[in-house]
Amino acid sequence: MSRLTLYKNHLKDLADSFPYLLDIQNDQLQAGTRIVALVRNSGKIADISITVLKFSYSGETYSASLLDLLTVSERNLSPPLAQLDHLKAALTNAVDLIFVD
Repeated sequence: MSRLTLYKNHLKDLADSFPYLLDIQNDQLQAGTRIVALVRNSGKIADISITVLKFSYSGETYSASLLDLLTVSERNLSPPLAQLDHLKAALTNAVDLIFVD
């Protein structure tokens, strides 16, 4: 399991609205679960939040909301679809805005 890995969402209640999950958990935390952000197609809803990561995958633009987080058992994740390491700086900046100094 690796941070910034994209997975197909198999969670029945959420898969229609959020087709993917983006793993945002630090690799140092090993608990049998992963913290994931829900990912939706950006074309459907305007993203105005600064706590959203936008990225392209398979020719489409998607948004991962850092306010919509879940923990998912590692055994419930599908095989990885993509590694999005290029989002590391954007993830750090977006998460930093959630916390107050």
